[in-house]
Amino acid sequence: MIKVVVFDFDGTLVDSNAIKQGCLQAVVANWPGGPAALKEAQVIGGDRYRIFAEVARRLARGRDDVDERALGRRLVQAYSQCCARGIMAAKERRGAQNALMRLKRRGLKLWIASATPANHLPELLRHRDLLRYIDGALGGPASKHDNLRKIMKRERAVSSEVIMVGDGEDDLSGARAAGIRFIAVHAERRIGTPCPLSIPDLTTLVPLIDRLRARPARRGGGKR
Repeated sequence: MIKVVVFDFDGTLVDSNAIKQGCLQAVVANWPGGPAALKEAQVIGGDRYRIFAEVARRLARGRDDVDERALGRRLVQAYSQCCARGIMAAKERRGAQNALMRLKRRGLKLWIASATPANHLPELLRHRDLLRYIDGALGGPASKHDNLRKIMKRERAVSSEVIMVGDGEDDLSGARAAGIRFIAVHAERRIGTPCPLSIPDLTTLVPLIDRLRARPARRGGGKR
């Protein structure tokens, strides 16, 4: 029996992936070599702090007039402000708020596990009027896996009682590492790995979860 539904935020509840990519490019656009440094930093990977620390390292290389750490902080701040403005105005993923409302009425616990920094997440959710639906939200720099484990512990839920809804490979890998089922949102086709449970947007999420809840509980669904 599903008791807890965990949602990714960007790209899942809000159509904001393109906004975040645009902000990445905008922040480095006026720096000579900025776009190339960003591209190289993204190959290395990580959250916004790691990416812009690497960008700053590359931009400050050989320059005595640039404080690498200070530049990294400025780039992160500029990126975060750009994202906040864009995400607050972005369209919701089709069916998102209606799905949250209906799942809440069914008595399910609703959480958000996002890569967005934890200190920025509450304001974004408040502005988008989502706090009334959710029971909690966890963000970066913790991994999706770590946050899913925290949610399971707080809700005293075993793996068979939790399901995650997301649109990225990190959502899928986090769910698999936590041993829970995953529903892929394929609005932007960002997940290349085949997923048994998938939906184009959130308009069909509630009927899918209703069907999953109606199935007999599996034995040995997970450890507390």
